Amino acid sequence: MKKTIALVCSTLLAAGAAQAQFSVGGSLGSSHYKGDNVGGLSTDRSDIGGKIYGGYRFNPYFGLEAGYANLGKFDSAIGNVEGDGAYVDAVGTWPLGNSLSLLGRVGAFNGKLDDSLLGSERATNVKYGAGLQYDLSQSTAVRGEWERYRFDAPGGSSANTDMYSIGVNFRF
Repeated sequence: MKKTIALVCSTLLAAGAAQAQFSVGGSLGSSHYKGDNVGGLSTDRSDIGGKIYGGYRFNPYFGLEAGYANLGKFDSAIGNVEGDGAYVDAVGTWPLGNSLSLLGRVGAFNGKLDDSLLGSERATNVKYGAGLQYDLSQSTAVRGEWERYRFDAPGGSSANTDMYSIGVNFRF
């Protein structure tokens, strides 16, 4: 009986390990700031943002990704706001067929929002997003995603930045 249990457990572990994959990737896109105006003056609300990440996919449906996101610089006539930080996400993948998959993610974002007038604030907040992934091959995929990054802003307020990006994911 013990040998049978050991054989079943080792078979399940080997099957899981055969499907597990490491990945690296990056995305570039448009960031949209949703927070207070800098110095009370009209503030540019969009810039270019990007992220780099590494991940581990446990099976075709679930993985973890950790990375760094720079969400851009948003200017007003007397100052600016910049946001960036590190994150860890649980990523769910739902195959839709023909190499196309739906992505969903939720995680923690340790972000820093720098306001040129009020200073900076670093905090950990929830992060989430959704997107589509198209597998070009077993090792390369293209992603289109929307992600929301939440910041604690200097002065006690909060701000969100949405990033709409296109990127590439390499699995090995």
